[in-house]
Amino acid sequence: MRLLLLATTTYAAKQATQAPRAPGALTPVIPLTNLTQALGGYRPKQDYAVFFYSPYGEAGAYCQRVLPLWDAVSKWHATKKTKRLSVVKFSCEMSTEHRRLCQAAGVRQFPTISFIAHGSLKWRPFGGKFSKDKSPSRVAVYRGIALADALRDWTVALHRVSELQRLWSGFRQILGRERSPQSVEVEALREELRRRDAEDQNRRLEASIQKMRAKLADAGAERNAEASPTAAKAAA
Repeated sequence: MRLLLLATTTYAAKQATQAPRAPGALTPVIPLTNLTQALGGYRPKQDYAVFFYSPYGEAGAYCQRVLPLWDAVSKWHATKKTKRLSVVKFSCEMSTEHRRLCQAAGVRQFPTISFIAHGSLKWRPFGGKFSKDKSPSRVAVYRGIALADALRDWTVALHRVSELQRLWSGFRQILGRERSPQSVEVEALREELRRRDAEDQNRRLEASIQKMRAKLADAGAERNAEASPTAAKAAA
């Protein structure tokens, strides 16, 4: 922990002596919808390296000290024009939806730095299989020291692995042994349409049942109304 804090402080002091960065060099914020799709059931077309943070309390203060390191990683990839990789940040405390999504991504503390790849990262080189990590299979969590170079090398290595996975998936799709992300998305949409059609059918059926009950109740009321005068005459 002391080494982590020392490295962070040293880097922050170094950055303070340099010229201010342009606004475009800061890490962009990933929208909620994009991150939801990246963590969804089908594989995204690009990779995401995400800095999950909280703006509140001691955790928020520590996130602000580490964030310049992530800005440096984002700036490096932007300079290199790395294809199919977005280095972004995401606030887990902005809304209830943000908190739920962070929980689904396996975020348990702040900051958490995760890489969302094309394929599974739950094998030994990334610590997934032998750790208590509860994040999705395509997500790897950074567990190294807070150094910009280490973070950069980590994102580069995982992006290369993901690119190989993407290439292999494309080859399997050509052979017909793997479904494309588009077909998976289309199937998910069809399933959603079937679910909505079933719900509409159930609502229509329930409405028909209610109408039948209302008609039966009206018919019963009419019979009772007709039977009342007859019973009164018989009693007289």
